Amino acid sequence: MKEHEFGIIEHYFKPIARTAEGVELGPGDDCTILTFPADSETCVSTDTLVEGVHFPHFCPATVVAARTLGANLSDLAAMGAVPHSFLLAMTLPEVDDAWLSEFSTSLSNLMTEYEIALSGGNLARGSLSLTVTVIGTVPAGKAVRRDGAGAGDQVFVTGTLGDAGEGLELVRGGDYDHYLAGRYCAPTPRIAAGMALREVATAMIDISDGLMADLGHIAAASGLGAVVESESLPLSDALVDACGREKATRMALFSGDDYELCFTVKPEDTKRLEQITDTTDVKLTRVGYMHDGEGVVAVDTAGSPIPFSKSGYLHF
Repeated sequence: MKEHEFGIIEHYFKPIARTAEGVELGPGDDCTILTFPADSETCVSTDTLVEGVHFPHFCPATVVAARTLGANLSDLAAMGAVPHSFLLAMTLPEVDDAWLSEFSTSLSNLMTEYEIALSGGNLARGSLSLTVTVIGTVPAGKAVRRDGAGAGDQVFVTGTLGDAGEGLELVRGGDYDHYLAGRYCAPTPRIAAGMALREVATAMIDISDGLMADLGHIAAASGLGAVVESESLPLSDALVDACGREKATRMALFSGDDYELCFTVKPEDTKRLEQITDTTDVKLTRVGYMHDGEGVVAVDTAGSPIPFSKSGYLHF
């Protein structure tokens, strides 16, 4: 019977628990058993996505799967880590076979794409929420942290910014087909770029709560200030066409859910980024710089600060 949690696990999740090196025991026992190479370090992160907060009510299961795994893999990318395995704890309001089938199939496809194994988890009844504990590895001493930036370092980002914020508005209106909606529904964790950047980035973070907020975390951890030059922000044509350049710029600065990477590089190392772009096919754009001081400011084309009342998404 699939109506109880053990039946659900057996039917929908045990079959997709792919074999992977280092996963000695997967779902079905009290604990998963993992092993890691002796010359590596382990990166672990956990995140919860709640219906109505991190995705709209009644989202398709494919969207829930993509956002759940994509957001967590983005944390590994920000450390330059290689995905290893993850634990999934789900709270479900009811047993919906069609939804569970769609979710587990989508999750399995993403696991194959990002070469990560489902190694365990839990099920409970309640309002829809999903908690993932994601595990990755990096060569010893190579993880890119937030606290390594130096004064004069240049600030770069991957991809384009602001797309997901506008995409969310489209999704709330029922439009799941627009390019911007896709950027919200199916974030692309920059795993390959993160791995390549651990040889050159001095600090790095993923952009989940907005560029200004997340760059602020790098600045605070590194004991520095930062300037973002708004005219340098990478904006997609789709975003500018949808809402105009002024709003697009503000979305790029302040809206979340892009799951791109923000990182700092010493000035003498910026030319090395061209090779990373070539090998990963990910656009890297300089958007500002770090300096002795504190706080983060965005400036317009005249160099005047752009006022804002908050710098990113806050739960409370």
